[in-house]
Amino acid sequence: MPNKNLSETGRLVPTRPTGIEYRVRHGINVVKEKRQHGKGMRPTQWVKCALRPEHVQRIPEGSYFLHSDDGRIHQLRSIDGEWHYLSVAA
Repeated sequence: MPNKNLSETGRLVPTRPTGIEYRVRHGINVVKEKRQHGKGMRPTQWVKCALRPEHVQRIPEGSYFLHSDDGRIHQLRSIDGEWHYLSVAA
């Protein structure tokens, strides 16, 4: 199935309410998977993505929500300086 690369800007907000947000540029590679009929949960997995802060040098490790300027919301996490997003099969 074809892949779609999202390269945009957005706001990165910690999952716990802190009042802090970071302006970032991100690159997320969305993989379209074939839909299956019937009941059941769609598979999820953590996939590497690119994230670059616009104004700060470093963003602390942890779990975040990324509010893209196009209206989408993605769940991200940072572990050992690498960013991952929660991919849900489309």
